[in-house]
Amino acid sequence: MPRWTNNAEKRLRDAAAELFEAHGYEAVTVTAIAEQAGLTRRTFFRYFPDKREVLFPQTDEIGEAVAQAINIQPKDADAGVLVGEIITVLVRAGTVITSDRQAQRKRQTLIQSSPELRERSRTKLATTAATIESALTTRGEPDAQIIAAVAVDLLRTAYQATLEGDDNASFAEHVKRARTALRSFDSYSRLPAPVSDP
Repeated sequence: MPRWTNNAEKRLRDAAAELFEAHGYEAVTVTAIAEQAGLTRRTFFRYFPDKREVLFPQTDEIGEAVAQAINIQPKDADAGVLVGEIITVLVRAGTVITSDRQAQRKRQTLIQSSPELRERSRTKLATTAATIESALTTRGEPDAQIIAAVAVDLLRTAYQATLEGDDNASFAEHVKRARTALRSFDSYSRLPAPVSDP
C-alpha cells in the first residue's frame, strides 16, 4: 500500500498543528510538515495545494453540501423551506467542526495572528456564500444574495460564539440565539421619522 493512502491527510493536519503551535505559522515549511508526518512533499501536495489549506479542511464542502440540499428540494419549495434546509446543513457542519473546541480555539488564534490566514478565511467564507447564492439563483429565488450572506454570517457568528462562550452552549444553540436576534429586527416595521431641526 502506498504511504500516502495510510490516513495521510489527518497525519499531515496533525503534524502541521503541532509545528504551527510550536514555531508559528510563518516559520513552518511544507517540507517540515511532511517530515513531521513521516511523509513526503509530494504526498503533501496530493492533499493540499499549499500550507494554508491545512487549516481549512473540508471548508469548501460546506457550501457544496448546502447547495445540494437546496437542489433536491421540490420546485415549488418557498424561501422558508430553503432557509430551513440551509440552517439544517449549517448546524450539522458546525456541530462537527466545533466538536473539538480546544483544537478550534488554537486554530483561530493562529489564523488571527497571520494576515495571510485571515485573508484566506475571508475568501473561504465568500466562496461558501457564492456557492449558496448560485444554488438559490438557479431556482429563481429573488433574494438569493441576501439569504446566502445571512446564512454565512450565521455560520461565522455561531462558530465564534461557540468557541468564545463560557456557558458551554452548543453550536446549534448559538445559531438559535443568532436567529432570535435577527428576528428582533422584525419588530421595527418602519423606519423612525426623521428628526426635524428646531
